[in-house]
Amino acid sequence: MKKLSKSIISVFIFSAISLFTSCNGVVFDTIREEVKLSDAQIQGTIHSLIRVTDSSDSKEYLYLSANPVVWKKDIDNAVKNGGTYVADETDPTDYTTSEHGHWSTTSRPGNNYVRLAANRNGEIYSLSSIVKEVTDDGEMEEISKELKYLDTSDKDALWQTVTFDDESITSEISLASSIFCTNTPKNENRYAFIRIDGKIYKLEGGKATLIEESSEYNFTSGDNSTSIYSSASGVSTFDGIHFFFTESAAITSNESYNSGATMIYYASSTTVYYRAAGDSGWTAVSCDSSAIRSIAVTKDKLLLGTTSGLDNTALNGGKPTGSATTISANATSTLSSSYTVPILLTIDPTKSDTDTDIYAASNFEGNPSSTSATRKNASLWSYYPARSKWNRE
Repeated sequence: MKKLSKSIISVFIFSAISLFTSCNGVVFDTIREEVKLSDAQIQGTIHSLIRVTDSSDSKEYLYLSANPVVWKKDIDNAVKNGGTYVADETDPTDYTTSEHGHWSTTSRPGNNYVRLAANRNGEIYSLSSIVKEVTDDGEMEEISKELKYLDTSDKDALWQTVTFDDESITSEISLASSIFCTNTPKNENRYAFIRIDGKIYKLEGGKATLIEESSEYNFTSGDNSTSIYSSASGVSTFDGIHFFFTESAAITSNESYNSGATMIYYASSTTVYYRAAGDSGWTAVSCDSSAIRSIAVTKDKLLLGTTSGLDNTALNGGKPTGSATTISANATSTLSSSYTVPILLTIDPTKSDTDTDIYAASNFEGNPSSTSATRKNASLWSYYPARSKWNRE
């Protein structure tokens, strides 16, 4: 009887251990990958993250909007050193290992929900909301939007109102509007656009000029059957001459600072669409992921910012396979399934996801008390090869 009891106990203990380790593998992974988290310099909902070549000093910057503040970071060193910051004796500040993201605030164009876009002239465009108080309790309601621009060639310049060739549009813009840009590594291929009430305008020289579908401006849907002109929300380009628009803001190319684009990718729901230069249409690949909100290219995988954290799909000859591969470093425990990742940006898309600086915005929906999410982690995150871990920026 004792032998039987011991056997039963042994089986029970073995089963319990097996069950615990199999169900809690993520817990052990998290403990194993755990790093001391920095205090986030930029916290809260992030609306935009764009590349800008400042016309006043020709240096490369990132601009970020996190309601209602606009931030700026010098990434010129990383761009010129193969995709990651390299400290030297003349520059004692190394943001890849410090606990400070080295962002600075800059002038802001509006007070609510600022979204940014930039073009090849070093002009930054902003679309922000105009709100008014609608109840005695102070409840605010968005009533319209305003479009402004900043010319970086003048360090003392202020945000100015954009003019339209369409006289029917006033300074207060319809709520049915969206701003977006190519956001390419190469400055010469950066163009900005805005959609207002189903019409698309190119933003340049402080002016908004109406564009139509043409050989230059392609608005073909992912299934190659219809036009998405009236609902475009994203754009990319191979050469700065021909532009491909999508309904999704999750769009990018594999262009780098030193090489031209050969592929364009965009995502909608759990499907990634791609096209090579010269292709007549889009090709769809279904991914085993949650709904995709952002994408970024690396050497051998397409990073996917989803409604359940950071995911990816492997690339084979530049084409997405739909199958996930290993997530780098501690991403599974930091940009985890408790968070949405609406923004991704890699400094050098020709490098692997462990060999270039990467930025990601995280957010959560719903009540954090019902998940493992915390408000502190709703912020900007970064991966630097010198640190080899994801951490709050």
